[in-house]
Amino acid sequence: MASGWSTDSDTAPDTRFTRVTVEIRRARPGDLDTVLALVEEYCEADGHEFEPVRARAGIEPLLADDVHGVIWLAELDGTADGYAAVTWGWSIEIGGPDVVLDELYVRTQRQGTGAALIERLEADCRARAVRRIFLETEAGNDGARRLYARHGYVADDSIWMAKTL
Repeated sequence: MASGWSTDSDTAPDTRFTRVTVEIRRARPGDLDTVLALVEEYCEADGHEFEPVRARAGIEPLLADDVHGVIWLAELDGTADGYAAVTWGWSIEIGGPDVVLDELYVRTQRQGTGAALIERLEADCRARAVRRIFLETEAGNDGARRLYARHGYVADDSIWMAKTL
């Protein structure tokens, strides 16, 4: 659980703050509709096409067990506010397990949700002896890069290439 602060704008100039609570938990099969809705929002916000059938096929195995990875669900004051999807890999280069932070989406910005998701997924990765976390961001997503940099992520010289099969 993490906490942040939000400003109560009705109190200016005597600014008051209200504590908000962020809870991070492993998403389960019963969370499918919630996660699908968040993925749709993520796709819209990031300029990706949302295909419900493909999204469901990608999400369901991650909710069922942790064979392929996990989805962490963030709840801000009891309401779904974001998610992080992590998938497992293996690297000869680093001599062991690595992961891809496939997606991280936060509905409400600047409330500590993104930081709480990163902290939780990193703790889980450490417990699994993961040696490296990969992620990628869109070129214009400066906010995401700042968030990741605050948590120690750095750009490297690798260029990811992709081919859909």
